[in-house]
Amino acid sequence: MTGPRLYGSMARKDGLLLLGAAVVVGCVGSIGAGSGDGPGASNEPPSSNPIADNNQAFKCDDKAVPDSIPLRRLTATQYKNSLRDLLKELGAPPTVLTTVAPKLDKLPADRKTAPNGDTHGGFKRLDQIVNQEHVAVGYDVAVAIGKALDVRAIAGACATDGNAGNDDACLDGFIRKVGELAARRPLDDADLAFYRAAAGAEKVSAAALGDVVAALLAAPRFLYHVEHDEALDPYEVAARLSYHFWQTMPDKELRTAAADGTLATEEGYRKQVHRLFADPRTEATLDDFFREWLWLDELPEMNTRVGDAVFDAFAGKDVPTADLREQMIDDVLGAARTAARTGSFSSFLLDTKQHSPALTNIYGGGEGRVGLITRPAIVASGSANTRPIMKGVFIRKALLCDDIPAPPNNAAANAPVLSPTMTTREVVEQLTQKPGTACASCHANVINPLGFATENFDALGRHRVAQKLFDDAGKLITEKPVNTQTVPKVTPDDLRESSGASDLSKYLLESGKVQRCFARQYFRFTYARAENEKDGCALKEVAESAAEGKSLSEVMMRIALRPEFKRRSF
Repeated sequence: MTGPRLYGSMARKDGLLLLGAAVVVGCVGSIGAGSGDGPGASNEPPSSNPIADNNQAFKCDDKAVPDSIPLRRLTATQYKNSLRDLLKELGAPPTVLTTVAPKLDKLPADRKTAPNGDTHGGFKRLDQIVNQEHVAVGYDVAVAIGKALDVRAIAGACATDGNAGNDDACLDGFIRKVGELAARRPLDDADLAFYRAAAGAEKVSAAALGDVVAALLAAPRFLYHVEHDEALDPYEVAARLSYHFWQTMPDKELRTAAADGTLATEEGYRKQVHRLFADPRTEATLDDFFREWLWLDELPEMNTRVGDAVFDAFAGKDVPTADLREQMIDDVLGAARTAARTGSFSSFLLDTKQHSPALTNIYGGGEGRVGLITRPAIVASGSANTRPIMKGVFIRKALLCDDIPAPPNNAAANAPVLSPTMTTREVVEQLTQKPGTACASCHANVINPLGFATENFDALGRHRVAQKLFDDAGKLITEKPVNTQTVPKVTPDDLRESSGASDLSKYLLESGKVQRCFARQYFRFTYARAENEKDGCALKEVAESAAEGKSLSEVMMRIALRPEFKRRSF
């Protein structure tokens, strides 16, 4: 029903605690409509089975050829990393990047984009919009680097020896040296002729060589993932591998493997996949994936309500600091890093270990922790009130890949009132599960049960058995037991009852849906596009290996080891 998310934000009005209008999310047509009067009313009867299970088992057709993909630009991260590493290989001092930083900072930030246009989740790699700012910044940075570099030192003594007879060879050597890095492949004779023209008559002057650098760094081969034929050549494979795992250009060893032919062999290719994955640079890429897949950037700041009477009373001795939010995010990423190196997909989902030392008070003795869905970053809200609706939406969409279409236009016309004598679950049930309304079918069957399962953790992520309720002045009015009993319906036909997060985590893994959703999400991150039925073989292999308990490192290398990875259309 409304708004993008529920953080349980609280405002004061007439002595009552009001939940913001964003309390109800995603009452929809295809998931289930209802009938009745009032907000969200519809003339259609509610569905008895409103869950639209959009995450079925994958089908593998070995003869299917994925559709051709458009030319993709480097993401902002990939572009900046590539500039950094290219300059480092040329021996340029760090001051070169510092000099061009004001221009580089104007590069538009990539936006997280979801394949279905959803306002939550998505991956920055999916943002392939190119506008005038991208073009202008790329050109300005290229020119600035050409001027800031000691280009004659890079060219060598031939650029300053005063012998005009070796200028042509000197220029060609310079073009090949810089061009192989910028184009991510050796240059041919046509390339040499083109970039010689950029140097003009002066050939090896600082200005001429700077113009060559500018032309190379503003060229499509540097700014885009350029792949020519359907079967990628070794240099294109090297670039695809390096940007997949490291988000930057290939290193010297990978370029050498492409040049000497070992990358084209099965053994040589597998060796490079394992080397790149084991490299520390992959950790930053995996952090980006888990951060975006698990909506961690949507976690609000934890300390913005310090000083509010109700929040202060709720927080007690655990007053949030300015860095608590990032510590919560690091806790999830720490669990992901551990699993990616030494664990499995299920061990990540079920890991109860605290991975951020700063969260000792939040974790307490570890009571009730069952893994991912009970980590503070997943259950915290930045207020004194939990967000069961948004927790349910997160599990349904991010972990199960089920769709929750847009709410009806007349949803949430009135701000809901939170009574100081009712638990959050009771308020949400009263608001969204009124029999006969359009909201009831969706919330009661699709969203709320998943969110209620972790109501035994408060809005700072602390374990609790009862919810404390306060008046406007922060005075404790009463405590009421939390209720985590639900029928989560992970799949439409699964009517098992759940006592809380432990049962829910078990049902998620048993369903196979969470492994298939992981495969979809990792595919989207890797290839910067949405999956389709022609991608079934790769998706099936990743999902099944995750479900079989293979090491997560092996699971995450599976896509790169598939034959499709070396095809342009994949």
